[in-house]
Amino acid sequence: MSDWKNKVVAITGGSAGLGLVIARAFHARGATVALVARDATKLDKAASDLGSERVLTITADVTDEHKAADAMNQIVDQAGRLDVLVNNVGKSVRIDMMKTTLDDYRSFMEINCLTAIGCTYAALDALEKTSGHVVNVGSLSSKTAWPYLAPYTTSKFALAAFNHHLRLEGPQNVHYMLVCPGPIKRDDAGVRYDEQTKDLPESARKPAAGAKLKGMEPAELAELIIRGCEKRQLEILPFKARIVLMANALSPKLGDWYLKRKMKK
Repeated sequence: MSDWKNKVVAITGGSAGLGLVIARAFHARGATVALVARDATKLDKAASDLGSERVLTITADVTDEHKAADAMNQIVDQAGRLDVLVNNVGKSVRIDMMKTTLDDYRSFMEINCLTAIGCTYAALDALEKTSGHVVNVGSLSSKTAWPYLAPYTTSKFALAAFNHHLRLEGPQNVHYMLVCPGPIKRDDAGVRYDEQTKDLPESARKPAAGAKLKGMEPAELAELIIRGCEKRQLEILPFKARIVLMANALSPKLGDWYLKRKMKK
């Protein structure tokens, strides 16, 4: 196990939800955590939850590339280094693809992909100095489509492509990891999409839009992320998901047949 003491971990979307859970896991191992989010009140609450020591809070809207760059610079200025960037900020949706607008796609590309690109470029110099880590929190939707998720899936596919390019062309002493979990357990699971799914099938309102996948505890995923950094893994991906991906690689027609079969169950 790596020693995380004296290491600095930046987490976008770190004031609540999965981001805060990831921050808590790194903090428990002795790391200094830098929480980046838009809401100063939520950041203060998150910092209080973690304790006053080894916690930085940076109020920034990382959809603005200049503010994203300023946030990364603030972290390095205040902490003196950067060892891990977790690009966690993002959002999901339930929507009929045939009713989706270009603005929907723009919005999801901005928050789910372009934020990661902006923060990564701003942090790379500092991460190269520490042989650090870029953790891009994707989704199974980074690898395969599922109904009623089109703008989300498109943005997560783009994030996967960016992560792959980093592996090929980024500083080679930096570790780049794409995290592709299934549904994450949360208190509002099963009701958070009620408003969006009024005219959609019942399955759309369920976690993972009805895909038969077991939900993962956020703390479990946070531990996998830390372990993945320590082992410098390239991806975190559930084993069962590899079946779909292998089928699709062999034949897109076969992959679509498998997905549609799963939809009917």
